[in-house]
Amino acid sequence: MGDIRVDVLAIGNLAKNKYWNEKAPVRREYATAALVRSGDVVLVVDPGWPAEVLDSALHYRAGLAAKDVTHVFLTHFDAAHAMGVGLFEKAQWSMYDEEIRYADAELPADAPARAILARLQAAPEKFAPGVDLFPTFGHTPGHASVLVYTTVETTILSGDAVLTRDHFESGDLGEAPWDLQKAKVSFEDILEIADLIVPGHDNVFACRAGGSLL
Repeated sequence: MGDIRVDVLAIGNLAKNKYWNEKAPVRREYATAALVRSGDVVLVVDPGWPAEVLDSALHYRAGLAAKDVTHVFLTHFDAAHAMGVGLFEKAQWSMYDEEIRYADAELPADAPARAILARLQAAPEKFAPGVDLFPTFGHTPGHASVLVYTTVETTILSGDAVLTRDHFESGDLGEAPWDLQKAKVSFEDILEIADLIVPGHDNVFACRAGGSLL
């Protein structure tokens, strides 16, 4: 599994970050977009930036073009996590099946996001050797992360199961998770397993908590 690699393409942010003493939205929200490579699989997780940003990020961070991406995975159905997905026309798009059903039930029939939803397939349990689907329910009904493991470390691309490093260190699950108890369980699972965490709206960081924060 020596050829497995995780790179952050574009670091996300929150529209309002209470740990920065912000009381109201002060910026546009973007999700952290990450790249996972294992064998022939080139996976982009949460393409939450405009297409032109992601296109440049692939070139400058990995020497790749959009056509080289084979798979795209959305941790959940949120506009901030899917903004640039249209860049990857040749890739297979996926999301956890329960999240697809939830989005289908909640999304208005005429919503533009229906075009994205129509292309999403149920995510496989394993994307590639060392790259697994990792359900992290709670933030939304079908929220799921990606677990990347090698012989030396485990990285979890957490989506909004972990919003930022500040949220993680405070045991903060965000303002309104869909199911608080399930979100707590998912948080504890990540805390127990991860050596590195790529959060939903921040840069990658090392997990050294060593115990329960909730």
